[in-house]
Amino acid sequence: MIPMQNVLFASAPRWPVIGEYDVVVVGAGPGGLGAAVAAAEAGARTLIVERYGFAGGVATLTCCPNLMGFGAGGRQIVGGVADRLVRELDRMGQAAFRGDPQAVPEGRPIGDRPLLANIVSSIEAVRITANRMLRRSGVARLYYTSMIGAETDGDRVTAVAVDRVNGPGLLRARCFVDATGDADLVWRAGGQVREAPVEDSMTKTLLIRVGGVQGFDRVVVDREFKRLVSEGKVPLKEQDHFMGYAMLNPGEVSLNFTLTAGSGLTSEELTRMDGELREQALVAVDWFRREIPGFSECYLMDTGVRVGVRAGRGIVGVETITQKHVDENTPVSEPVALGTRGYGGHGLKRFSSPWAKRQPGLRGIPWRALLPVSFSNVVAAGRAISAEPRVIDTFRLMARCMAIGQAAGVTAALAAAQHTAALGVGYDRVRSELLKQSAVLS
Repeated sequence: MIPMQNVLFASAPRWPVIGEYDVVVVGAGPGGLGAAVAAAEAGARTLIVERYGFAGGVATLTCCPNLMGFGAGGRQIVGGVADRLVRELDRMGQAAFRGDPQAVPEGRPIGDRPLLANIVSSIEAVRITANRMLRRSGVARLYYTSMIGAETDGDRVTAVAVDRVNGPGLLRARCFVDATGDADLVWRAGGQVREAPVEDSMTKTLLIRVGGVQGFDRVVVDREFKRLVSEGKVPLKEQDHFMGYAMLNPGEVSLNFTLTAGSGLTSEELTRMDGELREQALVAVDWFRREIPGFSECYLMDTGVRVGVRAGRGIVGVETITQKHVDENTPVSEPVALGTRGYGGHGLKRFSSPWAKRQPGLRGIPWRALLPVSFSNVVAAGRAISAEPRVIDTFRLMARCMAIGQAAGVTAALAAAQHTAALGVGYDRVRSELLKQSAVLS
């Protein structure tokens, strides 16, 4: 039986094969970038497919060149491809430890210091640098192209159907990486997926970039914001937590202020939320002008190209990261990246969800959580891996998604080279290649 989400491809005339590769990565966000570079550097002939005209995902689509998740517990927990991205941005003069790069000169350049804090860059610099990294690694790119279906044979995906500007076609590969954010490849192919209930999927957001801010001081702004929250003077009553940071250019500040609830898995819901959030952005800028020190002459520069989605849909994997695992910090015998153990931010009624836990420590991301039960030659990357929705917070930040993507790309490349299922590669070989690529596993 053809799954409904694949019916367009199933009912279409036979489309031409437009490419054959060892590895095809679908999605060029943080997870896809990590996967494609890693797969190519592990020796695979690799293609990355992206619906927009550039790579970077959340960093370049949602007005959020704020690369979070590198540091925890006083040490750097992400290396490899993600670390290289930051070092290259830094050499361009386009990276700083988050804070105020003007008021805190030690925030930049980063140099060879460990990445213990979040990194702020610029949207265009991330787009350019991601492209350069892909090109240098030998990754073929196919942008302006949407995946619209998949061809399967038993437990294998044999091709993905894509729609280019110049018409549809099939892309064949020995192994595929689902780096779509919402497990779209596995879902389109009819595989088992897990959808987050709206109440567990966190708020949806449209980030705002404003200019004309005078002497931004986050401590002062945070204190004033809390006072206004306590007095009931914030226009969005659910927004009780200030989120904002200085960007690289003087007077520019990123504000994470808008919020709404809904599903990020339908065009109808995304359309509704997009319109609502853009109206909120105008309200927010006007309110900041009136109420927040230093913002009296601020103006709206831009907002995200699309709604920011924190959780939506993931694969059902050979192993699943559960709330119980995270709470009890159960050992992970086959880690491919590191996550933290706190979760529950960005709640629907207030920032902290009723089930939020801010517990210390690190926990490994298990290799088998990247492997779908439905398909033997697909590997998931980024936030599409197998996890209970409430604990996606432990690994969804961009740096960690890149690290997970790197593991996915390595697994896919090794599986393609050995003509075996992804699980058949064996963890030891994956670990060896990841360490060769400077990943941090413990």
